[in-house]
Amino acid sequence: MNKLLRAGFRTTLTSLVMGSSAGVALWLSLGSAANALPGQTVDEAKAWMQAHPTLRATPRERLSIRRNNTASRRYTFHGSLMGPGQTNDVGLMMTRDSETPVVVRSEKFTLVDVISGVSLERLEDSLRMLYGAEVYADYRRSQAVLVYSPGRSEDRGTERAQRSQLLEGDLYAYLIELLPNEDGTVETGAVSVMLKEDVPAYREAVRSREIERREFEHPAGPSHTPVRDRLLGNQ
Repeated sequence: MNKLLRAGFRTTLTSLVMGSSAGVALWLSLGSAANALPGQTVDEAKAWMQAHPTLRATPRERLSIRRNNTASRRYTFHGSLMGPGQTNDVGLMMTRDSETPVVVRSEKFTLVDVISGVSLERLEDSLRMLYGAEVYADYRRSQAVLVYSPGRSEDRGTERAQRSQLLEGDLYAYLIELLPNEDGTVETGAVSVMLKEDVPAYREAVRSREIERREFEHPAGPSHTPVRDRLLGNQ
């Protein structure tokens, strides 16, 4: 699996559903910064998703879209009123509280490619193409605050183990997820962009769930392996 992850199929999210010329157009339109991010209103996020040359959401799709190039290649994008790990009850309370502005707290895109696989590099390229240079630079400067494996306990330490890391930048926090198959190949990966203020709650939720299974690892622990390498499996 490490070969797949290191090589990185450089095709971006755009090229799954559009040709290379469309990818160039997207570079030009999103070269500086994104137009919709967590913290903005639902209406602002919906308008951005509808105008985005890759997402091209319809009014009926609201904050969730699903796109298929073929049955073997697809992606989804979802904006949420909740941060990762928060319950539906939290979002319901927020929408009912007239004093609290209803904003998108997190946005998640998921890539599935059965043919060529999904690598960390490919997820990073897709993040850059969707959100632009400013957010991508913030991601590259971000520091990991949590590295963990949320999958089955019996997969821990094997190529089948799911790999997740939570990073915190100056602007936003980023949750990167790689989901290997039984044979260790990676065909599914996801990136969430979230409000930094939701990081403590997410860390506590993960810690509570994983500490009993001994799968929690803090990046400041005894391992000196770079966090990005640990996500790639280079233990």
